[in-house]
Amino acid sequence: MGTPKPLIVPWLRRKLDEGCYPGVRWLDQGRTQFRVPWKHGLRQDASTEDFQLFRDWAIDSGSYRPDHDAPAPSVWKRNFRSALNRKPGIQVLRDHSSDSADPHKIYEILPKGGRGGADEAPSAAVGGTEADASSQLLDKSGGGFSSSQDEELDDILNALALSSPDEDAPGPARAPGASYASDAATGGALSLGFGDFPPLEPAPSSLEQLLGSNVLMTFFEVRVYYRGHLVLQTLVSNPQGFRLVPPSPGPSPYPELADVVLPEPGMLPDWVQASYTARLLQGLGAGVRLQVEGPALCATRLGRLHAYWGRTETPEPGAEGGELSKEGCTPLYDLPRFVRELICFMEGQGSSPTYELWLCLGEAWPDTGRSWKKKLIMVQVVPTALQTLHQLSQAGGASSLRAEELDLRISDSLGEAGLLGALRDWEERMESQPYG
Repeated sequence: MGTPKPLIVPWLRRKLDEGCYPGVRWLDQGRTQFRVPWKHGLRQDASTEDFQLFRDWAIDSGSYRPDHDAPAPSVWKRNFRSALNRKPGIQVLRDHSSDSADPHKIYEILPKGGRGGADEAPSAAVGGTEADASSQLLDKSGGGFSSSQDEELDDILNALALSSPDEDAPGPARAPGASYASDAATGGALSLGFGDFPPLEPAPSSLEQLLGSNVLMTFFEVRVYYRGHLVLQTLVSNPQGFRLVPPSPGPSPYPELADVVLPEPGMLPDWVQASYTARLLQGLGAGVRLQVEGPALCATRLGRLHAYWGRTETPEPGAEGGELSKEGCTPLYDLPRFVRELICFMEGQGSSPTYELWLCLGEAWPDTGRSWKKKLIMVQVVPTALQTLHQLSQAGGASSLRAEELDLRISDSLGEAGLLGALRDWEERMESQPYG
């Protein structure tokens, strides 16, 4: 038979008497009040000593096996807190966990039969495995965060800001007018480490086919960022669309679509960030599907992890976007709308239309309160045909572009009327011959 799980109060009394851990000590001679440091694992001054108490309880209670399980300080601390909260004879006397200089909690052991008003509800996690931690990040019914989990993840991400990329650094990398060569068998997923992206060769544009059609025909540039760090860039040359899938995905239920495999987060320099990123990837399941439906690009989340979308990495209040549906298809792009807005822009009657798409996995987006660089997983999607049209409109038409920047067949297809005339004709045809 295995060693029985110890009782938390006698175990804790013994540790306090032995003075095993820095900052963990009795506060009164009657040995009823004690102090526990409550430092967040992502603070710059955090050390392994700050979590030794929680780790030892996880080991002695059988929920953590150092030779089998990955370290999970937040899980150790959560389960330690849950063990105390379940005891009717212990309460939180003072909570100073948000004190930036000295985060800690003061507990009190009450006389037998007594129970004060503890300031915390029992945690949902009772076990201590990495799977338990992942399930807490995911809504059991559909993959969302509960309000308490939102607050916890918010704390985590605020702490992660200590090691975030420079907020004043330039935005995401763009290659104006360039498409990327890719491996057709994998949908073009290039799983490369930081700073390891070689120059990519231009691929043929589908703009010539797009002009005059009432169906969205384009390739897709895809860039994946883990907390602002570019970890993957690829061109999806499948005009039907693609799926964003976790590392080591199973057989695809959508063979007509390309798979863009998100990289393992092990290359991240911060192991805590890598741990939380891995949990989100575990909840991705069958992934997020982006598929062309006639003149529209639609998206559906297929797994438990919630996914969100927007049109810019710097959203203003009220920006377009929101959560992707799991039951139906959320429309993201509409070709007639883009053409109409592009015409208005060229005529000086409107602002430049957006053509990018930003997906955020596991966290709400658009978010005006936190930079995109602080989100664990962001995906930038650029329909290359719309990008080229946008660049043409800014250049004043095909005649303003150098020959090497644009397939000459596209210039020829515009005719003497130029881009604006071609767009007006295109809009008229789409109105007179709607899709379906």
